[in-house]
Amino acid sequence: MKLLTFRLHGNFAHFNQPISNRFRNTYSIIPKPQLLGLIGSIAGLRGYANNKTSPEFYSRIGDLKVYIRSNNNADKKFIVNYNSLNSFLNNRVDTASPNVIINEQVLLDPDYEIGLLLDENDDLHKTIIENIRHNRSVFPIYLGKNEFFANIQYQSLKDYEINSAKEPMCRSILPFDELEKEGTNNMKLEMLPVGFDEKFKYIYRLMAIPQKECVVPLKNPANCITSGGNVYYVF
Repeated sequence: MKLLTFRLHGNFAHFNQPISNRFRNTYSIIPKPQLLGLIGSIAGLRGYANNKTSPEFYSRIGDLKVYIRSNNNADKKFIVNYNSLNSFLNNRVDTASPNVIINEQVLLDPDYEIGLLLDENDDLHKTIIENIRHNRSVFPIYLGKNEFFANIQYQSLKDYEINSAKEPMCRSILPFDELEKEGTNNMKLEMLPVGFDEKFKYIYRLMAIPQKECVVPLKNPANCITSGGNVYYVF
C-alpha cells in the first residue's frame, strides 16, 4: 500500500446539507461520500442512477481509506439567490408554477490536501494513481455542483507508517469521539456524512476540523498514519 496525495481546489464549491429545499446550506469541507464520487469520476466509475441503487463508485471504492486536510480555513461563504426550475412546487398540478426562490450558500476558494491509501497491484487503484499523476479524469469533476469545476494537482506517492505517538500533531479532519479529551481548542466541529447505510442513507459523524496543526490526544492513535514527518487521520 502507498499513500497518494494530491491537491483538490477550485473557485467555488457547494456540498449540500439536505435540510431544506429553499435554503441550501453547504458543509464547510468536502465530505467523504462526495470525495469518493469525485475519485470515481477520475477513474471512470459511474455515479448515481437512482436513490435505491448504490452507485458504481461506492460499490467499488466505498471502503477506500482517505484523509482530508483543508488548506484554507478562512471558511469564506456567500449567498446566491436564484429561481428554481426543478423545485417540487413547480411540478405540482395544484399550483400555477410559482416563482420559487432558492437561497444557496457557496464556499469561496475551496482548497484541500487529499490522501488515499492505494494498492499499486490493484488495477482500479493503478488507474486512480495514473490519472491523478497526470492531472486527468475520465468524467468531468466538480466540487458539489456541475457548475463548480474542480482542479487536481498531483503531489506525491510514497510509503507511510502507522502512527505510534499517543498525542500526535494532526491537521486532517478526525471524528470528535476519537479525542481522548473533549477540548476543542483550534478545532471547529461539524456533523458530516462519512458513508451510507444499507438503505443508501447518509451515515453522519461529528467531525473535528483542526484550524491549524495541533496536538490531538487520541483514544486510538493507530487510526493515524505518518508520512514525511506529518500525521494524518484516515477513515
